[in-house]
Amino acid sequence: MSQKMEIPTEFKIYVESKIEKNGKGGRPHFLQLLAKDRDAQEELLNILELAWIKNRSFGSIARKYKTKYDTIYRIVNDLEPFKNAIIEFLQTVPRQKRWYIKETDSSDYETVQAYIKRARRDGVKHYKTHIINAMRCWRHLKYRDPDNWNADEVCEYLATLSRGAQSTMLDSVRQVAPHLKELIKTGRFREKLKRRKKDVFGKELNMIHEPLKEHEHIKTIFDLHITLGAREGSTDTRSGITGISWERFKKEFTIVDLFESKVRGGIFWRNCPVDLFFKDLPERLKNLWIERGKPTNEKVIVGGYKELLEVYKQLRKILIQYYKGKIEPSLLKEFATIKPHDADKIHVNLLWEAKIPLEVVAGEFLGQGEGLGLVGRGWLDINTIKKYYLSLTQRSERFQEIRNKITEYSKRFNGGSHND
Repeated sequence: MSQKMEIPTEFKIYVESKIEKNGKGGRPHFLQLLAKDRDAQEELLNILELAWIKNRSFGSIARKYKTKYDTIYRIVNDLEPFKNAIIEFLQTVPRQKRWYIKETDSSDYETVQAYIKRARRDGVKHYKTHIINAMRCWRHLKYRDPDNWNADEVCEYLATLSRGAQSTMLDSVRQVAPHLKELIKTGRFREKLKRRKKDVFGKELNMIHEPLKEHEHIKTIFDLHITLGAREGSTDTRSGITGISWERFKKEFTIVDLFESKVRGGIFWRNCPVDLFFKDLPERLKNLWIERGKPTNEKVIVGGYKELLEVYKQLRKILIQYYKGKIEPSLLKEFATIKPHDADKIHVNLLWEAKIPLEVVAGEFLGQGEGLGLVGRGWLDINTIKKYYLSLTQRSERFQEIRNKITEYSKRFNGGSHND
């Protein structure tokens, strides 16, 4: 049995030292004031969660706790040496926060509190019913913050309910976990919640490659798929990755023509670079071609869509066996649910992280069934990319880089000079 994780001892010592400070001739410490009517340790964990995990500004946290910016800054800075251990504790250990407090009509969770304020402002009479309904989902997910709920987990919970109760529960979940709204697909007779985008970027891709070193064929097909960002295929046998034949490759397998049947009546995206992400991919494809007897009209994926599904099935199996119990559950869930239709999403994520303008990713329609896609398959519309494919998650290195730039810029508003 794994040992239950506990908050770092240094954190407890820090809290106790501030609360027990006798304050001879000085003002009481912020934590002393908190301890008068609240659990100071829990409130401090809430502050660190806001600062380190939810990336709230010190100013907004200070306003929430009715204190000064410098007070929050000093506390967070004091605990910086133990940041990684505290974050791990916050992300892995359920904390019994209060879901809904009837006496004050409030919640310890940001998203629930935001819904309460919005509902009261808009005069919604039945908002408490939604909160009470969603509490059942909260308990099922072991008291986790609604900010950390994901579509797959909620779907699994909905499956335990009757058909009639699913719609009601889904509506309540929407209110307290607003980030899931974009993942909801509505139909005439039913509503279904499912994962829409894939949070896989450069770091995660390297992790996927690690256990594939001894599975050359799976790695080659997977890498080709995410390089081109191609759809799986369609009723048109020329379309998508399953429609690519060996004769489409040119210049020692460094470029290929990709046909997309679902846009503008069908577009050939010409000269898509095969070595876009992986410089050895052309060589690997050439070796596969030679191994198969140097065919011409034969498809790269001979078995079509069924073979592609099998490739991804084996990929998931390999990743689960390799990483089970070794990485955080949410990331393992990403790996364990990779499917063919995630390739175009990963393709877009990698290009965004590489700072490629979305206009270039979208490509240009030249007319007469021809398109110019400098970086693989074209979408034509950047809004389509942003709405359905690109995952603007904080896991991305580019997101962190952007945030660091903003942090540097913000110094001028927090005591720094204009030249900083």
